[in-house]
Amino acid sequence: MKYFLLLLSSLLMLSCSNKKMADMVFIGNIYTSDINNKNASAIAIKEGLFIYVGDDKGVEKYIDNNTEVVHLSNSMILPGFIDAHTHSSFGSIAQFNQVQLYDGKSMDDYSNIISNFLYKNKDIKILRGGGWFNGYVPSRGPSKEVLDKISKDIPIAINSADYHSIWVNSKVLEMLNINANTKDIEGGIIERDPITKEPTGTFREKAHEYIVANLPDYSVEEYKKAILKYQEEALSYGIVALYDPLLNYFSNDAYNLFDALNELDKSGELKIKYFAAYKVNIEEDYTNRLKTISEFKKKSFGKNFKVIGVKLYVDGVISGKTAYLLEDYNNSPGYKGDLKWNYDALKDVCEQAEKLGLNIHIHAIGDGAVDVSIDALEYLRNKTGNTNNRHAITHIQLIDNSNIKRLYSNNIITVLNPYWFYKQDGWYYELELPYLGKERADREYPMKSFFDENVVVTTSSDYPVTIPARPLDAIQIGVTRMNLNGDTNSLLTPSEIVSIEDMISTVTFNGAYQTFVEDKIGSIAVGKNADFIILDNDIFTTPKTNISKINILKTFINGKVVYSR
Repeated sequence: MKYFLLLLSSLLMLSCSNKKMADMVFIGNIYTSDINNKNASAIAIKEGLFIYVGDDKGVEKYIDNNTEVVHLSNSMILPGFIDAHTHSSFGSIAQFNQVQLYDGKSMDDYSNIISNFLYKNKDIKILRGGGWFNGYVPSRGPSKEVLDKISKDIPIAINSADYHSIWVNSKVLEMLNINANTKDIEGGIIERDPITKEPTGTFREKAHEYIVANLPDYSVEEYKKAILKYQEEALSYGIVALYDPLLNYFSNDAYNLFDALNELDKSGELKIKYFAAYKVNIEEDYTNRLKTISEFKKKSFGKNFKVIGVKLYVDGVISGKTAYLLEDYNNSPGYKGDLKWNYDALKDVCEQAEKLGLNIHIHAIGDGAVDVSIDALEYLRNKTGNTNNRHAITHIQLIDNSNIKRLYSNNIITVLNPYWFYKQDGWYYELELPYLGKERADREYPMKSFFDENVVVTTSSDYPVTIPARPLDAIQIGVTRMNLNGDTNSLLTPSEIVSIEDMISTVTFNGAYQTFVEDKIGSIAVGKNADFIILDNDIFTTPKTNISKINILKTFINGKVVYSR
């Protein structure tokens, strides 16, 4: 009996001992993004979680003969990246199924790219795409006649690079019965011939949305295929989580897309943590729309795919002269742009959304739209008393300095787009300078100003507006305010340059905080999911203009390799 008790005791001790032994240990250069312990030289992982973060001496007690021990040489570990605003659902369809015009710089370029795409895809029933720049087309937008020369037999519909305008051929107009007698759409622009009033082929904002919503939706299988292709690419960039705020881009209810994401989550094929929202427009019955979104939230599978919010477009874009400004457009006296939600309606929809437990994500680009958005969220906070709702305003191309402190005091997250924070060809000189004037153009896209006031900042690619959506590119531009070539002529507002450490926080911990999962991901800390990446160089010692050249060697989710270079 004594022997049996000793044996049992030994087995129990061995069992308890094995419980703390790691599956994997990494020793080397580790940046954690954890507020309390940003640097470490060792981590231990067991069953998909970090069980130790510290120095290489302390990790020894987690190692036994079954532990895989990896010594990093010149490489470096960071937490996995989070894209805080990406249209990965319709962007994946666009990138992998549609013609892309991003490389074009003229109408001739666009025409040739589209013609070549159709030549290689003769059997398609509808030709869709995106990527034309307002700075490279006529002021009223590209014309249907250009597309008609390519084909009048099938519908052709091509989104602008900012996805706020669409260019169509006569077949689309015929299919949707749009002509000179078609009434203007509130909140939208139908570009017309000034004499005949015939639509010229370009539709903006709500008119653009009308076109998209009335084209055929993609099937569940088409969405699944595109999402998995996107996921493969995103994992190679180190992205382990994202927020997609526009599931209902191609369809108001987006049943096919919802089913595709739910099925991928249930089957385990969806590796990336996928948080999502639906847009709500002022002209619809938004009370019922919010209830529908709330039902989607309940029905989302919830392991990696979760519907959590609502997106509100408060204005348009400066490139289409639809962003809402505090002062007139520089070349259009008396015109400030397009405010899509009036203040009373915005307050109402925000209040209803919060009662349903929906996170609010506001698109506001002009300083006027940002001002109204902060007013509405401040009203909501004062009325409800909720101090941890983490609602967000995205883009913020312009902001009045007095409003930055209000963002912090109301715990409003700023979801910014560092990928664009330089003087871009096709944008700065062609559009922003003439539309805004030099003073406003040279203070657009602030960033350091938000950090100085302790505002929570996250990073958005706005994919497919940005292709490729590599967070390392965003980090480089954020710390240089120049294009990826380091061209000093592209430098925009050097006073808004931020540190590498701050940029990393925007794509790691802050991104997790935005979606209420900072207790699970976003930093390397004991008890959190082992979601991390290995870089082939130290991001802090690499020259700032070479950060985008750093390679992702491996991406891990829950301690498992999901990408290997």
